[in-house]
Amino acid sequence: MNYFLIFMFAIQAVVGAYLGWRFRWAFGAVMPSWLRVWYVFWPIVALVVTSFPLAHFSSRRLGLELPPALLFITALLYGALVIGFATVLITDVFGLIARRLPFMHAVCAHVRNHPHRLGFFILIIIALLVAWGLYQAHTPRETHFALTVHKPLKNGAKQLRIVQLSDLHVGRFSSATLVQEMVARVNRLQPDLIFFTGDVIDNSVKPYFDQEMPRILGELQSRYGVYAIMSNHDYFSESPQLNIDAYTRSNMRVLRDEIFYLEELGITLIGRDDWIRGTRQLPPGASPDLTSKRAPLAVLTAHADPMTPWILLDHQPREIDEAIAQKIDLQFSGHTHNGQFFPFNFVVKHIYRNTWGQLTQDAYTLIVSCGFGTWGPPLRLLSYAEIVVADVLFQPPPASSPF
Repeated sequence: MNYFLIFMFAIQAVVGAYLGWRFRWAFGAVMPSWLRVWYVFWPIVALVVTSFPLAHFSSRRLGLELPPALLFITALLYGALVIGFATVLITDVFGLIARRLPFMHAVCAHVRNHPHRLGFFILIIIALLVAWGLYQAHTPRETHFALTVHKPLKNGAKQLRIVQLSDLHVGRFSSATLVQEMVARVNRLQPDLIFFTGDVIDNSVKPYFDQEMPRILGELQSRYGVYAIMSNHDYFSESPQLNIDAYTRSNMRVLRDEIFYLEELGITLIGRDDWIRGTRQLPPGASPDLTSKRAPLAVLTAHADPMTPWILLDHQPREIDEAIAQKIDLQFSGHTHNGQFFPFNFVVKHIYRNTWGQLTQDAYTLIVSCGFGTWGPPLRLLSYAEIVVADVLFQPPPASSPF
């Protein structure tokens, strides 16, 4: 049973009931008579609010080749409904407060007599937020960090430029042009290392190959290589192994619960498999190393040289205390999207200790990217499409440090 799909339909039912009720209140007097009939109005509302999960289910589970434009429109509509729900709810809360303020009585009376005016105003606000969200999702920015790791490099270099790319979510309506522009932009940065921290593929490898992503991403240029890790969406696809093969064909070195020693630099790179590994039902015949749970970090670090800089790649920034306890120097994560758009930006802050940006504790530093792509609605509010650029200084520890 797909509990996620059931949850999505339940959420959509609440959103649809609330928005349908408020829409009838605002526009009931100006709607055509045929639309006010309950057996016409509510089925239309039901179709609108369930269009995205229905398209999502039909495309993924039934294998239907729905037009990318239809998937894009339903995803955008889903985002507009969620933003609309939050906007209307906030407006209603302010309305309840305004009714108790004597100086607002005249305004409240005007709204009661002409509710459609407030309705049109809210629709304009929602449309502007959706337009801004589309712009933010398709206008990438670079986020720069300057960090220090108190361990020297083997070759005597003092600084490395690391580019982190996360959560591209390449799917049916992804923009290959946008990814090509990302590749050109990253190459201009002349990175020493490039890390993909998960969710490169959204649900299926087919759009990844249809849009020639192995060729496009294979053009990334890095002095010391391009590295990738597994993530939750790799386990939502047809087979994790198909995703691994796709990444390998894109000139990425995929790290799955393993350490990789960069000989020239003297850096120990630790790539963890995703936290969700071992919790998903995979197709019959899936490799046993994909169906078991991921290895504890302590098991991986037991094989690493503590005198070398330890860089950890872990898609979900969940086990921060474990990384600190294992004396990780630098960690790169993604997954959160910083909520991607309002109001989920505030929801993720109650789930993760660090949802976006840099967290430093003692000798440990965590960088969480809000991602380059989008899941579901192609919108970003209170976040943006991001390329992380970390200029990392490597130097011996201070004389007083035990390390």
